[in-house]
Amino acid sequence: MQFTEQNLLAAFREGTLTFAYGISVPLFLLFVILIVVGVWFSYRTTTRPVAQEWKTFLVGIRSAVLVILLFCLLRPVITTLQVSPQETYLGLLIDDSQSMSIEDLAGRQSRQSAVEELIFENGLLEELEQNFQIRTFRFDKDTQRISGVENLSEEGTASSIDQALNYVDDQLNGLPLGGIVLVSDGADNSDSDPLATAESFGARQIPVFTVGVGQEDIPQDIGIVDVSAAKTVLEGSVFSVQVAVNHQGYEGEEIELTIMDGETEVVAETVILGLEGVTRRFDLELTPERPELIVYDLNIELRDDEIISQNNHYSFLVDNSEKDPLDILYVEGHPRNEYKFIRRAVEDDTSLRLATYLQTGPEKYYRQGIESPTELSSGFPEDREELFQYEAIILGDIEKDFFNADQLQMIEDFVAERGGGFLMSGMVDEEFINTPIADILPITLIEESFLPSFLRGGIRRGDHPTGELYFPRLTTNGEFSPLLRLSSDDSENSRLWQQLPELQGIYVTGRTKPGATVLVEHPLLVYQNQALPLVATQRYGSGRSMSVTTASSWRWQMMLASEDQSHETLWRQMLRWLSVSAPARISIDFDREFYNVGDEVNVTATVLNDQYEPDNDAILWMQKTDPLDQITDTPMEWDIEEDGVYRSSFTVEEEGVFNLLVDVASAAGDAARDSSEKRTAFVVTPSLREYTNAGLDSGLLARVSQASGGSYFDIDAAGNLSEAIEFTPNAYSQEVQIDLWDRPWLLGLLILLLCIDWITRRMRGLS
Repeated sequence: MQFTEQNLLAAFREGTLTFAYGISVPLFLLFVILIVVGVWFSYRTTTRPVAQEWKTFLVGIRSAVLVILLFCLLRPVITTLQVSPQETYLGLLIDDSQSMSIEDLAGRQSRQSAVEELIFENGLLEELEQNFQIRTFRFDKDTQRISGVENLSEEGTASSIDQALNYVDDQLNGLPLGGIVLVSDGADNSDSDPLATAESFGARQIPVFTVGVGQEDIPQDIGIVDVSAAKTVLEGSVFSVQVAVNHQGYEGEEIELTIMDGETEVVAETVILGLEGVTRRFDLELTPERPELIVYDLNIELRDDEIISQNNHYSFLVDNSEKDPLDILYVEGHPRNEYKFIRRAVEDDTSLRLATYLQTGPEKYYRQGIESPTELSSGFPEDREELFQYEAIILGDIEKDFFNADQLQMIEDFVAERGGGFLMSGMVDEEFINTPIADILPITLIEESFLPSFLRGGIRRGDHPTGELYFPRLTTNGEFSPLLRLSSDDSENSRLWQQLPELQGIYVTGRTKPGATVLVEHPLLVYQNQALPLVATQRYGSGRSMSVTTASSWRWQMMLASEDQSHETLWRQMLRWLSVSAPARISIDFDREFYNVGDEVNVTATVLNDQYEPDNDAILWMQKTDPLDQITDTPMEWDIEEDGVYRSSFTVEEEGVFNLLVDVASAAGDAARDSSEKRTAFVVTPSLREYTNAGLDSGLLARVSQASGGSYFDIDAAGNLSEAIEFTPNAYSQEVQIDLWDRPWLLGLLILLLCIDWITRRMRGLS
């Protein structure tokens, strides 16, 4: 049962009006009728003639005076439930998160300032202290007991109403808790629902009174909702930064997005805002300028009339530090131009190592890029451990007979289980049909004899349609794929592709497999109503595969100026994409995209053995270096429910870059460094959560109060809060009778009626 204002009309409506001298309400009404009849009889004859309407008026006035006198003499009372003064406790919960600093009230007053004015300056706290023992708390994602306004800081990076209610319940457990006052903007960004807790309070007759602060709809604001960017990139790579932007009040207007590296502007783009209230994503492309950890600052142009400025900037971390090169095994069937130019394209790229095994003649092979005399000394690896040391495999114009059945199966396992990349370049031997290689490829293989005559021949001869010169055509997916980017600007990228020389020859395959993506296609030739794919990709198991069905990409180098880097850029990006997804022996993941001060960071390390299978017997230590260069070592515990997974957690207390080193002590004897340790980093930034959907959520606050048996008030109406708490039933309320006869308004009404009666009688000449 919620609060009902204690007045005469409410008492009549609720049936709580009685008379202290035992007179029932029906009997009182009978007396009223008798009074009216008696007065009417007394006005039947008057000293001077009076019109009927004036006589009726005078009867009404005189009857009202007598009824009021009778009403007061009978001593009317309201029977209700009221708190026992100073015998119960009241919890006062004040939202102290960052959203309370928003200045969206009249005169640009902040929400927190309005709360302080209401509670500590205008006497609400003193009013509540007359009836309750008050316990005051501040809350954001955590809750703390406070002694006064000086303990409020508006620095909480998240809000959890459910946590706050439960904390007060725990702290005041065992005390006679008569209710809770929750003052908040309702912008709850936790994962827990406070309604269930509010219902449990209601079941125990502990009402929650909520006071809402702020505007429900913030009229002018542009804010960053989310930022997504690659955590780790390879040197010289172009990567995309996705920015989610929401706004109110600026539909159709242009704003500038900029990315700063310190004081240097590295990206600037003007975008047009869409419908208000609808989150829109914008892609910005970026290439790191130096090989180290880089903290970038993303900024949205701030308008003069914006109410919230804190959500116009955000920092994110990109790891462009030097890393061990990705190892790629390249097996080539003969010394063709494509082989030579692919090697040249990556020879200066320290992020890639191309270990090649080239067949130069019958039973003659040449090794390049090897790390040791024993690498590939016996040809293609014969066991999984040796093959799985690589991140990607390239097969170029090699015959199926070069491999035995076990090696073909190992290649499939390499992609599907190891998570490595696979690329088939040039012509594919028909003998690979119905082998694991055919399964891995994003295109279907078909015997040449099944093709139409004009599609036969392919790369083999240049006087045939499939061997002629042509300009490759980017598909829609290809235009925006980071694999094929020659410039971060769309129009410039398109222009550079149009300037690339013609290719010559294409190997004809069957249709593209479902789920595969074609990035480049032939501009003219079609098979089964589908343009012939030139570059296609797909996911396969845990890895990825690609096909490049031409052997003439070397023309992009030979036919352009020597300083042109288009050929090198494209092959480096494709090989990086192919190999970068292969999991390392140790990988580190975080539970969130970004962290703020006070957040708990949950770190997950996945450890694989030399067969790249989950290792449950490892011993892991995590070394954390915070922005103040303080070092902490913590053991990581195996998650018994997940093979090869180890976990640890800690709370971050400072903004800045945190460096982590995960050391696998049980793998210290392994030769490869990446099998015994792994480094990573993350950045702690100012929060975006408190400024996203930061309008007053009065609906949530009203539901919380209703579920618990309390009441909801806007901050402008919170002057009635003290009385509402006093007369809302709780587990410790007692029945009381409140006198009505001595109300000042009754005396005032009686005097007014007597004056009207006297003046009217004098005007009509009555005695």
